[in-house]
Amino acid sequence: MEEKDNLEREMVNGALSLFNKFGIRSVTMDDVAREMAISKKTLYKYFENKADLVNKCVMTIFDQVHSCMMEIHSSAQNSIDELFDIDNVIRQIMKDHNPGLHFQLHKYYPQTAKAMYEGRRELINKMIEENIDNGKRDGLYRDNMDTELITHLYCSKMESIPEDKELMMKKFHTKEVKRQALEYHIRGIATPKGLKYLEKKLTQD
Repeated sequence: MEEKDNLEREMVNGALSLFNKFGIRSVTMDDVAREMAISKKTLYKYFENKADLVNKCVMTIFDQVHSCMMEIHSSAQNSIDELFDIDNVIRQIMKDHNPGLHFQLHKYYPQTAKAMYEGRRELINKMIEENIDNGKRDGLYRDNMDTELITHLYCSKMESIPEDKELMMKKFHTKEVKRQALEYHIRGIATPKGLKYLEKKLTQD
């Protein structure tokens, strides 16, 4: 069973590498089999079709990001550090990410895209809610805010940042847009103590 799991993991990683290089649409099951030096028959033992392969690739990435986020959530020194640590992870993912994959996934595999979006939204909502409550407890965030409302505003803002719109991409790098949005968010909810820590953090960063 372990050997089977390892082979499936290797095939997913091989497919991910091809998708990132050439895009989802242009890569065929033949290409994946050739890349992995296996037969198509072996490939189809693990994946019903290309849609199934794409789905497992996307869910593998989501699971990895989820585990990373949970580790940050449990180990960060405070709420502001946690947001910056999460942002650094996202920036690294975007650095290694083919921006065209987002568009292709939504266009050609909408069910997988929807599942990924809903899972990401649920994860971010939970983390931001707890982040705000922890920040209030530690005196870094103002305690007169409605946690649920601020979480909704934050998540809506992050989802609305365009990743594929040509005009935005020409003028600003998406990573910098997200970093500025993060700083804007913290400044809007921080106490004087939180702002002091933020300024220190920005200087170090």
